[in-house]
Amino acid sequence: MNYRCPFCEKDLKSRKLMHAVVARAETDCLHCKSRLRYNVHRAESAVVMFNFVAIAVFVTSAYWLQSKTLAIIAFGAAMLGALMLPMLERTWLKDWPRFAKAVPKTLDGDY
Repeated sequence: MNYRCPFCEKDLKSRKLMHAVVARAETDCLHCKSRLRYNVHRAESAVVMFNFVAIAVFVTSAYWLQSKTLAIIAFGAAMLGALMLPMLERTWLKDWPRFAKAVPKTLDGDY
């Protein structure tokens, strides 16, 4: 994953933890103070959505069937989902820019 600012090309990888804790659509560059948009790849969205659905299905099934095995599988699905995003970043999305230039709003609210 490319964590460089699209304006000044400085590395913003130190903000990775902050973005994991406080997810916002836009942020400012630490160096040039330019407005940046968090650039999410479709594969990341698909992995998160698939993982959420899998966990919900396993937890619901474990509750209705009173199955400890399904509860353990739900926990395993949660752990697998937590591992899938960093692996996706390091393998398939190596060159994907994490930040993009934010589009300023006009006075009438349109982009």
